[in-house]
Amino acid sequence: MKKAFLVLLTVLLIFIESCKSDFNINAPSEDVYALNCVLRNDNSIQYAILSKNTVTDNGTSPTLNSNALNIKGANIKIFCNDSVFVMRDTTIQVNDAGNITNVNCYYVKNLIMKPGKIISIEAAVSGGKTLKSTIPVQEISFGTFSTNFPLTLKTGYQIRDPYTWSWNGDPESSTDILNQPQLEIYYKKYEGGKFVDKIILVPLVYYYTGSANNLIPVYVKFSFENDCITTLETINKTMQDISGNDPDKGNYIINKVLFSVVSFDPNLTKFYSAYNTYTENFTVKLRQTDYSNIEGGIGIFGIYYKFSQNLVVDSLYIESYGYQYNPR
Repeated sequence: MKKAFLVLLTVLLIFIESCKSDFNINAPSEDVYALNCVLRNDNSIQYAILSKNTVTDNGTSPTLNSNALNIKGANIKIFCNDSVFVMRDTTIQVNDAGNITNVNCYYVKNLIMKPGKIISIEAAVSGGKTLKSTIPVQEISFGTFSTNFPLTLKTGYQIRDPYTWSWNGDPESSTDILNQPQLEIYYKKYEGGKFVDKIILVPLVYYYTGSANNLIPVYVKFSFENDCITTLETINKTMQDISGNDPDKGNYIINKVLFSVVSFDPNLTKFYSAYNTYTENFTVKLRQTDYSNIEGGIGIFGIYYKFSQNLVVDSLYIESYGYQYNPR
């Protein structure tokens, strides 16, 4: 249960807020279904939530934050790469503003998405109702930049600064998509009698604050930009932060460095741009009046895709900090 809770925090937490007064259902017997699913290629488990809003006797909608309105036992399928993946229902714990609750949802493992391919979701509920959506997996191509880490000139061991990263959006899409560049250092730290895998994200820049001249990292946010710049000074500071004041630098092993671009597909881009409700644990709060791309109901079906480029690490640079280098 705890594992599922931690996974979901980094994958998808979807809740339905109560309907606004400007959304009325004329037929008291009509049910409004909401299907919400955001696929991520950086996780091995994908989640979806199916909910139902049944109007009350006075024609208004009940509060939809109740987990009792999340439907179990539906037939949800994802069509991807000429294969059909059937989602199973389960119950997991989620944390919404400090409140731990059990949420009924659906999951599927080992679904591999490919850029440029079409992917669909279909949910069949009782009474013959079907909710569905079809979207393409977005594509991103990296621009021309050196894959050396750090950047060096050919003559001697001189460092070239600054770093400029660039990428291109999907040529088949008429909609700009939101991106977030990331420079990640993967390493191991020896603790508790074993080496533990860790990742540190290189910020865009550090700035000084306060009388003690504390350095505060500034990270790149989601934007429509297709390039970013960082400096060797920033990278050096991040490398130092890996071990901090620990004198045993040999307890740290650098494995690889990745430059990545995390992208929202056009559907998530429209949702984020209109309502700006993305949070670090990827909570999507959806109202009936919000953006929806679900046929036969409401909700959102979108893709969060992480494109990565391995950088060629200079072992001498790693060893200059006292760390070991073991590529993988």
